[in-house]
Amino acid sequence: MKKLSLAIVFALLTPAFAKTVEFPEKSPAFTFTMPDSWTVETAKDGRIYCTSEDGFKIGIVSSPAVKNTDDAKELLPKILKGMADAMKCENYKTEGPHVRELKNMLMVVMQGHGTVDGTEMSLNAIVFAPSPDNFFSIVGAAPKTLDKAHDKDMNELIRSIKAVDN
Repeated sequence: MKKLSLAIVFALLTPAFAKTVEFPEKSPAFTFTMPDSWTVETAKDGRIYCTSEDGFKIGIVSSPAVKNTDDAKELLPKILKGMADAMKCENYKTEGPHVRELKNMLMVVMQGHGTVDGTEMSLNAIVFAPSPDNFFSIVGAAPKTLDKAHDKDMNELIRSIKAVDN
C-alpha cells in the first residue's frame, strides 16, 4: 500500500510529457514532447503555437534565412525587439545571444526583459538546428512569474527535440 501511495504522489507531482509533436506538420524535420495538458494550434503560415492550461504560450517557426550561428545571432535581437515593440514593453533590455550545444544540436539563445503596464515581462527566443542547415525558432513572451513557473516544462521540451530521419 505504501508503494502505491508513493507512486500516486510521484505521478501527481510529475508533469506528463507524453504528447509528441512533429514539425513542420507537412514535412517533419524534428519532433518534441510537451505536457499532455498543453494544446497545439497550427497557423495558416505553418507555424505552431503551444499553450499551457494557464495561458503560457510559445510559437515555433521555420527559420529558412538562418544558415549558421552568425545569422542566428543577427536574427534574435530583431525578433525580441519586434516582440517588445508590439507589446509596448518599457525599460526593455536584453541578455545574449549565447551559443549552446545540447545533444549535438546547435542552439542560439537570447532573453529580454521589460515591463508592460507595470508587469515584469520575460521575452525568450531560441534558434536551433536539429540537423545541419535546418534552422527553427521558438519564441515566447510572458509575465516573469508565469515564465519562471514553466522553466522545467521548457527545459524538458527543448531536451526532447529530435531530428526526424528522412
